[in-house]
Amino acid sequence: MNKELAAQKIRARLERRVATFLGCEGGDLPRMKIGTLVHTLFLLYGDTEEVGGFNTSMSGVLQILSTEIVWDIEAKVEGAETPKAVVVN
Repeated sequence: MNKELAAQKIRARLERRVATFLGCEGGDLPRMKIGTLVHTLFLLYGDTEEVGGFNTSMSGVLQILSTEIVWDIEAKVEGAETPKAVVVN
């Protein structure tokens, strides 16, 4: 499975649901992390039976995409040097 393609499709669906609730277009929303979109969806629709349980839904998204994709975590570069602090007296 192509996780990047899956992330694009999941993001589009989540943005569409949030935008519908707010009465705007998906492109009007700021770019949010997929995890933030899941949380926002439950903030807006969580008191209805239109969405499943939060823990199950979030767990499914994490299993399909991975924590790095859901929360936009940049991969660490191996061998990258950490800049050293310069002390000026």
